[in-house]
Amino acid sequence: MVLGFAVVGQAVPWSFSSPLNAGAWMVLAAVPLGIVLLYFLKLRRRPVLVPSTMLWKRSLEDLHVNSLFQRLRRSLLLMLQLAFVGLLLLALTGPRVQGLARQGQRLVLAIDESASMGARDGDPGPTRLDEAKAEARKVIEAMEPGDLAMIVAFGTEARVVVQYTADKGLLRRQLDSIVATDSGTSLREVLELVAGLANPQKYLEPGEGVVASEVVAPRLFLFTDGGFADVPGFSLGNIQPEVVAVGPPPRAPGSGDRGGAGSDPAGDPEGMAGIGTDGTEAGSGIVPIPSDNVAILALSAARRAETPEEVQLLGRVRNYRDQPVVCRAALLSRAPGRPGLPDTLIDAVELELAPRSDQSFQFDLGSSETEAQYMVRLDVEDALPLDNTAYLVIGQPRRTRVLLVGTGNRFLADTLDTEAVRPLAEVTNIAEERLSDPDIERELAAGEYDLVIYDGVAGKRVPQANTLSFGVLPPGTDAGRARPVEAPLVLDWDTAHPLLQYVRDFAGIGIRRGLVLEPPTGARVLIESDQGPLAYAATRSGFVDVCVGFGLIEGQEFNTNWPLRTGFPLFIYNCLRVLGSAQEGRGIESYRAGATILLKPTIPGDRLEIFDLSGQRVETVERSAHGSFAVTRARRTGIYEAAWGPGPSERTAFAVNLFDPRESDLSTRGVVPPGVPDDEAERYLIRIGYNPVAARRIEAPTAQEGWWPLTLVALAIVLVEWYVYNRRVAV
Repeated sequence: MVLGFAVVGQAVPWSFSSPLNAGAWMVLAAVPLGIVLLYFLKLRRRPVLVPSTMLWKRSLEDLHVNSLFQRLRRSLLLMLQLAFVGLLLLALTGPRVQGLARQGQRLVLAIDESASMGARDGDPGPTRLDEAKAEARKVIEAMEPGDLAMIVAFGTEARVVVQYTADKGLLRRQLDSIVATDSGTSLREVLELVAGLANPQKYLEPGEGVVASEVVAPRLFLFTDGGFADVPGFSLGNIQPEVVAVGPPPRAPGSGDRGGAGSDPAGDPEGMAGIGTDGTEAGSGIVPIPSDNVAILALSAARRAETPEEVQLLGRVRNYRDQPVVCRAALLSRAPGRPGLPDTLIDAVELELAPRSDQSFQFDLGSSETEAQYMVRLDVEDALPLDNTAYLVIGQPRRTRVLLVGTGNRFLADTLDTEAVRPLAEVTNIAEERLSDPDIERELAAGEYDLVIYDGVAGKRVPQANTLSFGVLPPGTDAGRARPVEAPLVLDWDTAHPLLQYVRDFAGIGIRRGLVLEPPTGARVLIESDQGPLAYAATRSGFVDVCVGFGLIEGQEFNTNWPLRTGFPLFIYNCLRVLGSAQEGRGIESYRAGATILLKPTIPGDRLEIFDLSGQRVETVERSAHGSFAVTRARRTGIYEAAWGPGPSERTAFAVNLFDPRESDLSTRGVVPPGVPDDEAERYLIRIGYNPVAARRIEAPTAQEGWWPLTLVALAIVLVEWYVYNRRVAV
């Protein structure tokens, strides 16, 4: 039972809570009344001189009363005994001093359940998720009567674990149910969810909690290690965010570290020399703590142009430690459709990784007429074993269907007609005016193309396909999400994204005119300029829209010299593989854990059964109106199989991996190291909208229990009463 009181609009400094029920309280309340009755029944003595032989007889008579009731005399012993019992009863009420969670507050506890939260910073030791739960329990234990708390878990998506409630037991149980996933982290997802729940009253059951004021602004506690991008342009409104840091703090500048992230340009094949893990320059003095992690960040396959039946398997490993690492990458094959069988070792290569550097590896595979499943494993022990294993499925080639809509850009057309692209894609070229043809509209609406490229031409209707737009916004996008600029200068690009893999020559490219873009909610910025984002990738109902905010050619003149560089054909090749549905047809690409996977197998039925690595069914997927199957429950890394029948020929496999540098880099963000000047502190903080938020730690529950000092005072009174009685003081 919770006992307490509240004043509307005013915080109350004391509250009382006790697990005792009403019957127990009635019994305890009778204790002081019994003490008073004993004093009423006590025999009143008169001082009389008697022989010593009569002393014992008189003493025995003290056990009897000579009057049922008599006037209660002033007695120090009685006062001490009543004070002792009163203090004990007060201690049993569980008095608490006002603490962190004030009367009537609304608390949102957002727990990061992404892959990096499964890391262990000590061996043995708790995971970061365990530490986050322990910090969240402190907030729960500090709740006052009238306070309500909600728990939200977030990775690539945010979900409500438990709605607003004052039941601490329920909150603790639901908190314990959260487990780390294999996915990345999106801070925007949880912020948008909490913003939608900012008015808690519509979620309350009758009698649940006490509303302290007419408008209660929720306090958002983010328990995370900061492995996510900042959220620019987000309006917090009345949300009060507080980031609770989990993981080791960053080092102070000059603490003996051998350099910040990206401080070694020679060992930085990512092209990120001079860029810290949080996107700031290494010269700014930010020195993140080294991560005890070695991770596989990429694994793909490519068929030889001269012998398409032969496959090369390519991968990339990064060492996040500040010491060199020597390890072995082993290639193993798996038996399709036969879970539980041991994997077969095919080949292995030794890797020598310099501190905080990358290294690529390669395996040459023979020809195969059937689908093959592979796994690459690093024999290294680190804080996050999840990213030490990567999976890949290689199937038979299928040419992806591409529709190019443009005005005759021969550089783009020639790039789509190279020897490397022809076995990969079947490209159809049309002019802008043909977008209104009924046949083209029907094909776009039916999803007959895997990728539609708009080269300076705005699409009229949203196609059922992935899109790539140069110099225009994707179809269906509000025109107010872009503004024209002159001569933008490229500053940074996301080399971790599959579309920009191996693209390294953006630095110094010239652009005459372009569009600075406002990415949609949840979009990922690909290219950043001195005037704003120049390219992004956004999801749309299972599809992906990629927008490059500058055209390639204007009339007969170049708008950019990018098509003359080697990075441009690499970008187009990546788009054909990633956006062109090559991963569904050939199976030589993998998906990221937690993402929606769109499968387009040519099957007679309208249902797919999805099985995980162990052979357990995880999901049943129905065919959409556009002919695709959206898989949403592939949340763990591994190889999955989609089956539409019992036979081995009636199934296809796909791979799911982490491949997220932000999750694999276990450096904690948001904490300002000691010794950093105030004017540089903001560089370390997590930026939400225009507000930098400093991470902190909750040292202990701030609601102070008051029962133990009352108990100490009661014990002191017992000692005084014992002294008075033994000194025979007249009372």
